[in-house]
Amino acid sequence: MRTYFILFLTSILFINCADDNNRNANSTKAEQKNAEVFKAISKKWEFKFPATKPEIQSALNNWNDWDQFKKELEQKPKATLHAFQMKIENVAQKSDSLSLSVPEKFNNPQVRSRLVTLTTKINSLDTYLHLQEIPQKKVFTLIDEINSELRGVYSQMDEIIIKEAIPREIGEEFMIKALDTSRMANSKAFEESVTKSNDLKKEMPKK
Repeated sequence: MRTYFILFLTSILFINCADDNNRNANSTKAEQKNAEVFKAISKKWEFKFPATKPEIQSALNNWNDWDQFKKELEQKPKATLHAFQMKIENVAQKSDSLSLSVPEKFNNPQVRSRLVTLTTKINSLDTYLHLQEIPQKKVFTLIDEINSELRGVYSQMDEIIIKEAIPREIGEEFMIKALDTSRMANSKAFEESVTKSNDLKKEMPKK
């Protein structure tokens, strides 16, 4: 009976040791996997804000929500995968209010739509980075799509500036034409007046 008891205890100890070894092995594999994911994402993680016209940049400089969002997104996380998870979480929080605080100059449906799509992409990236197994390809695709949406936001703002300039240019052209016409008319009237005056002088009898 005692022998069976010893064998029973030995079996339990053996099973526990095997479980511990498996857990340690799984933990090591998970750490290695996370390290690989961190390295890959760190290499890909780059968000570009396009250079833009002074009129747009001036409005963006005074748009506090955008300024905070931009600074947060441009700061690249370091050291751990968890740092990337915290970073995108902060970015997602700051992007939520962008479509609600657009400067009046750029507050149209097209710009707001771009900002909503941008926020959606960021929230998706936040979700994928917090999964137990992070799908690298999907993360890479979302980073590219976020950069595309950033360009789209700037493009919509640029379009507004261009459209604003068109009526002014037409107006300026009209004014220039009107002035030229007026000058031509005045010049012609002056020439006619001079001609008539000369004719009258010729017709007047000489003393």
